[in-house]
Amino acid sequence: MDVFKILKTQGTNVDILNLESKQISNLEELLPQLANFSNLKQLNLNGNRLTSLPDDLGLLDTVEVLCLTNNIFTEIGQVVEALQTMPNLIQLEISLSSKEEEQFIIESLPNLQILNSQKINQDQQQIDESSEQQTIQQSEISMSAQQEITLQQYDLEQMAILYDNIREYKKDDQEDKLFDQQIRTIMLDLQSKVKQNNPDHLTNLYILTAKYNLYEICFKSILKHFKQNNKQLDFIFTKIHDIHLSIFNDLSNVVQNVKSTSKNTSQLQLNQKQLDLSQQQPEKGVINRLRQELVELQQINNELEKENKRYLDLLIKHSQGEKESKINDENNQKQTDSYQTQHYTKNLSSQNIQQNNNQIFQSKQSQYSNSMPQQVNIRNLTLKQLKDVVNEIYESKQKFDQKCSDSKLPRETMEQHMYTFLNQKYGLKNLIIEWAISIINSVKKYATEDNDIAVFGKILKNECDEEFRFVQTQVKNTMQELLKMYLRGKHPLKHQAEIKEMLNQRINGQLYEEEAVDIIKYMYNQEDSELLLEKLKQYYIVPQKTNDRRLTREEQLMILQEKDKYKLDYQVFQKIILDFQLKSHEKYLKKFIVIFKQMDTDLNGIIDENEFRNLIDVLNFDAGDLEIQKYLNIVDPYSHQQITFSQCVTLFSSESVPGSNGQMQILQRISEQ
Repeated sequence: MDVFKILKTQGTNVDILNLESKQISNLEELLPQLANFSNLKQLNLNGNRLTSLPDDLGLLDTVEVLCLTNNIFTEIGQVVEALQTMPNLIQLEISLSSKEEEQFIIESLPNLQILNSQKINQDQQQIDESSEQQTIQQSEISMSAQQEITLQQYDLEQMAILYDNIREYKKDDQEDKLFDQQIRTIMLDLQSKVKQNNPDHLTNLYILTAKYNLYEICFKSILKHFKQNNKQLDFIFTKIHDIHLSIFNDLSNVVQNVKSTSKNTSQLQLNQKQLDLSQQQPEKGVINRLRQELVELQQINNELEKENKRYLDLLIKHSQGEKESKINDENNQKQTDSYQTQHYTKNLSSQNIQQNNNQIFQSKQSQYSNSMPQQVNIRNLTLKQLKDVVNEIYESKQKFDQKCSDSKLPRETMEQHMYTFLNQKYGLKNLIIEWAISIINSVKKYATEDNDIAVFGKILKNECDEEFRFVQTQVKNTMQELLKMYLRGKHPLKHQAEIKEMLNQRINGQLYEEEAVDIIKYMYNQEDSELLLEKLKQYYIVPQKTNDRRLTREEQLMILQEKDKYKLDYQVFQKIILDFQLKSHEKYLKKFIVIFKQMDTDLNGIIDENEFRNLIDVLNFDAGDLEIQKYLNIVDPYSHQQITFSQCVTLFSSESVPGSNGQMQILQRISEQ
């Protein structure tokens, strides 16, 4: 039966309306009819084909109970946004795929009292928060386990519970004695190995092997059952078991065969054994052991530095286009980019010696190394590919900065992190070189075409701070919000969904001159507005003449209304605004960049404490020792002697000093000098 016929036959005074399983795919068409039901309290839309809801459900202002189970919604976020427009909704029935979606609905709809036949109350929210806290604590425990490997009573209890579950499944009590004997054998073997004076990595290996053997008891028990009762499962699980066993054995062999790079390892180990035997001064023994580890790690780090220098020297020569680095390859003849390349190597150390072994490696130009790959495959990235890579680097940098902050380590520059990112993603040095050169060349190629790429290029060269990319993102969002406000004011009678559709059409296509002018005048002062409006003139699209075909009255009216209106591609409009922002920011930083580069003699975007103090002296804003110490506590609290360009810009943008018209930002004062 047709839905519209059902609505007509129901009468508008009913308080319950059942439209279950009526093949409804678009609720927008039914809203005007549903609005006529002035007493409607409960609406059942279960089992239909709804993929989304109308953005504005304000017409259903009397509905208190809404049933939406067994539909095919594509995005829960859109559904929740629509439900937020229903003022009296207190009960919701909807199919959910996870606990996270349920929590999301509860948080987004504060007036909701019942969700999927379950009451929502504060106690439940507290339980959810407690559960979330437990999850966080378990994650922290898991992270700490990566640092310290142990076998505790808890592990044995968990394994025993698992074995009991298997025994109940098999309904066999005859294996209890054998089970106890196997556990006793494994634990005695582990105890004897732990008592030996082995290196930490071997002790950890023995503990992990014991854990593996404990769960191997469970694995073999269930395999035995399958072998007797289910040949197919026996074959599958036996295959998985054998592969896991092979992998574990290979890993064990790798750990056992680890060789120290130190030439004096054997002697140091002998000395360490003697110290352990004495046991007269335990604290001195610990100190000597840490010293031994430090010596070994320093030697490993020196070898890594030498290897990285060879690779980075070739990359520097490629990027500078030196003749002696060309290798009879057409691709290499195109490499003339002038970016300096540096790499950042982090020392491998434990927490006890991290402060003594965490210096940044900075490359210097040296002779061409014959051991480098003789051919570099330069990739021609499209603009979309480049923007995807840049976004990946940004995301990785943000996470890495947080890790550095948590670990009390110095930050990397964007250029340094680009190589860190490529190293983590590809590992192979020739691939790192290929991608680095390809990114640099592509940035140079597309910088004039795309503002996001231009900003990334400026950040790489330390001519723009990293945080400015967030400013550009905010500018984009502001432009869209202003356009949305303009459309609402221009069309006050249109629904929210229609306004949103018009907004999407503008963003993905063209907007009118009057809309562009309104946005610019709202965002900028008169002087900047006139400058931007003058620039827009050369990009306006002249209205085209209509063809000779006969038009409808509606089309004729629309042409009359729009015939004198000029249009502009939204992407072009956005780029003009963003380019203006970037040029203004460059002008704002111009004097500071010149002074910073005078302090940054190796041009790597990093200065130490002495250079930072000299920088403040040259900037000449009358900072005393207390102020300088305060600044150092902000940008280099752990005295790593590594302060980046972006950290300085962020600091001097937030700190104020006396100026001609009262307090003003340090950078603003510098730019006005």
